[in-house]
Amino acid sequence: MKRDLAIDATRGLAIWSMIAAHFAGATPIAEPTHAFPYVDGMSAFVLLSGIVLGIVYQRWIDRHTLRYAYVRLAKRLAVLYLCQLTIALVAVGAAMAGHRWLTWLLPIDSWAQGIWLAVTMQYLPAGGNILLLYMVLMASAFALFPMLMRGWWMWILLGSIALYALSQVASPDPFYVTSYMPSPRTENWAGWQILFVPAVVVGWNWDRWRVAERIDQFLFPLLVGAVALAVAIHLIVGYDPWTLPDPPLADKRDFGPARAICAWIAIPAVYGFFRLLLRWWHRDWLRPLVMTGSRSLDSYVIQAIALVVVPIHIAHRPWASITTCSAALLVFGVCWGWAEFRSSARIDKLHRAPMILLSQQPDRRSEKVGAPT
Repeated sequence: MKRDLAIDATRGLAIWSMIAAHFAGATPIAEPTHAFPYVDGMSAFVLLSGIVLGIVYQRWIDRHTLRYAYVRLAKRLAVLYLCQLTIALVAVGAAMAGHRWLTWLLPIDSWAQGIWLAVTMQYLPAGGNILLLYMVLMASAFALFPMLMRGWWMWILLGSIALYALSQVASPDPFYVTSYMPSPRTENWAGWQILFVPAVVVGWNWDRWRVAERIDQFLFPLLVGAVALAVAIHLIVGYDPWTLPDPPLADKRDFGPARAICAWIAIPAVYGFFRLLLRWWHRDWLRPLVMTGSRSLDSYVIQAIALVVVPIHIAHRPWASITTCSAALLVFGVCWGWAEFRSSARIDKLHRAPMILLSQQPDRRSEKVGAPT
């Protein structure tokens, strides 16, 4: 299956948006990806993940079986858990080494408590909680796939809208992802699913509905509408992501309606714009975004770990403006470099990396056997 480079570029931009916000918020390099009101890298990450999941698993189920897709989905969830565990253990190590004040972590009493909190996915650094939400949303695919196979996508959309409406009116505690953080409730998964679940439906019907071609067809009005919406919100609300609090209709934790509307307009517009650029430009002009987006999970883990490592080993907080910008560029450069390394080494799956790298080494034994005596 040929990769959609525009999706990769959009995911790469989402990764940059996350890195810029976490390392260089309120600086000139962070402004471009936060100029559109109430849309950030996390929103794009969730929506695009749903689309890619729908595209890939529809083709796998069509080519193989539902059982095959379930096995792959279970493995993917296991990978996500290991990534989250890695981030948490790094945070625990930093806290136990006495660096809590540099990394904004809560205190823990012992290694035993820290490891338990890491294993149960409760101890997280700032910017390290997206995978918790992602795992909850991805697990919903076990129920979505059989319904999509029967063509019940309309019922899925109606159920998603009903659940979203409930999440905005009265959300019980089970609707929230929680962790051992200053603000224990992180995200309302019942609110955020309005991005993921409909996106899975769109991805499932991607070829049948000719989604990419339709975005191309209506790209100009889509871009005009997106710009008009952004300008209107800036003028009416006085939107400023770095200084003004979000109004209730745009609350990020519960994913208010303003965020849902803006995300479903802005992200397809950005995707369509990248499709247009890739038709006119050589792909290498967008290579940093495309390559980083092709390894978006790796890039997310790298930036989450960097949020712990950089303040400890590279530059202590508080940071000057030039330090924040340098840190953001450094972290994004590492993400890009790692993606290029995996591509050049042809490491598709990380657990196969040792065998792949060994297979690429010259056979020393055969060299000795064939050498002149």
